[in-house]
Amino acid sequence: MKKVLILCTGNSCRSIIAEALINAKMGDRLFAQSSGVKASGNVNSYAKKLLDEKGIWREQYHSKTLDTLINEPFDLVVTVCDHAHETCPVFPHPTPKMHVGFEDPDGKGYEAFEATYHEIEAILLPKIEEFFNPIAQQVVQTSTGVKINFTGAVAKNKIFTMVENCKTGQCACMSDTTKAKIANMNVTGEDGNVELTLSGEISKAEIEEALAKSKVLS
Repeated sequence: MKKVLILCTGNSCRSIIAEALINAKMGDRLFAQSSGVKASGNVNSYAKKLLDEKGIWREQYHSKTLDTLINEPFDLVVTVCDHAHETCPVFPHPTPKMHVGFEDPDGKGYEAFEATYHEIEAILLPKIEEFFNPIAQQVVQTSTGVKINFTGAVAKNKIFTMVENCKTGQCACMSDTTKAKIANMNVTGEDGNVELTLSGEISKAEIEEALAKSKVLS
């Protein structure tokens, strides 16, 4: 099981919420812990209340300093505030780092903590998913065109967006000449395993070149 450390300044709000969310939503593959560069020593009461109401609070969640965990081997360190990002120390073990900052809800009303919870769930969790399970794509020439199979941290709606951008001219991934060769595009499958079928006089090489330029997939 991969281990993730969530690091912020006080380890009382954002990092605690992120720790709980990762363990609740991704706990079959990942184990998250959190700490602070200047830990407050207390979990914010609104953060605890929120996690309690979501049914994902655990008694072992507590505010702690980084020195209690820095010697543990982690597969990824995520900083969720700018101060932690700027002062993140060198770990004894080579450790990849990622920064995804969130506004501190401390000192604000309960609604701010709910907003932070949803932002972390919507923004941070997919980034961690993609880090450990990046999008892979297999392009195959068929008798009627080209078939692309996307696997990993790929959302079906992202492929729909890519297709719509191509149809409406918002995508500069391929030339108008190449686009004119495509008779139809069809998206099937589900998140994590999406298939895009293109029919027409299009070649595998042309599609691979377009995918390499796609900003939707980057």
